[in-house]
Amino acid sequence: MKAVKKTARLTSPTPPLTLENIFKKAGSKPKAAPEQKNQQAEYILIASEAVSAALRAKLLPHGLSFKLKDDLLQRLIQLEKENRHLKSLSVTDELTGVYNKRFFSRQLAVEIVRTKRTGEPFCLIFIDLDNFKIVNDTLGHAKGDEFLVKMCRQINLNIRPTDFACRFGGDEFAIILPATSLMDGVKIARRWHELFLQVAKEMNLPVSSSIGVDQFSASSQQNAQEFLHQVDQLLYDAKRTGKGKIAHPDIDIPDSKAVTREEKELLYHIFQPSGHKQHLRKKDKGKN
Repeated sequence: MKAVKKTARLTSPTPPLTLENIFKKAGSKPKAAPEQKNQQAEYILIASEAVSAALRAKLLPHGLSFKLKDDLLQRLIQLEKENRHLKSLSVTDELTGVYNKRFFSRQLAVEIVRTKRTGEPFCLIFIDLDNFKIVNDTLGHAKGDEFLVKMCRQINLNIRPTDFACRFGGDEFAIILPATSLMDGVKIARRWHELFLQVAKEMNLPVSSSIGVDQFSASSQQNAQEFLHQVDQLLYDAKRTGKGKIAHPDIDIPDSKAVTREEKELLYHIFQPSGHKQHLRKKDKGKN
């Protein structure tokens, strides 16, 4: 008995989504666009031969150029990728990868509105790198750029998901801390200050940071520019008084090694004088 050979079922591939196939399916000729019944159609297709070169150049920035046999789906996917890339370039710093000044200005206004609505304060950290110009002048801009890239890489690795790190310009950076009190903002600024020193030490560079920190509260009457100027003045104070410092409005920041009130009470009960302990025992017996 001869083995019957099974022939594999051949399935024709799905035709690409081209204008040519769309017109064939619609029963129209490729050179004539199908009649539009929907008045809210999103696209108007015009053959380039039907318009002058000057008009084509004027219309092209507002549309998409493709040929009859182009795969429209692939072209649209490619266009979406290009748009995303351009959008990221418009809000991020090309060298460091953190947000740029344009994004900062927009986000600062957003946080002010959010604070007014929710009542939660936010903090702004303004950073200026000390002695960075010396690095550029003596070791070259390539070395300076290398430091900025490494510093911002550490920022991206360690920043809270809710915070926004921005390159304000040159060697100036700003970090927006939503829903953050001044006390917590100062603590975070100290961590960034130490991190920048660590990166500079690893590269053997004499770079430190001067930082200004302040809080925007719901009761504040300042606009974005006024608040930014206020934090910038704190940064200037840090630079003027010797660099490598963090300037902020006066607040009481408890030392993490200090003994809290609860711990003091516990220690008092443990190490209270023996006479006082006996007095408490007699007092307890009297109650019984």
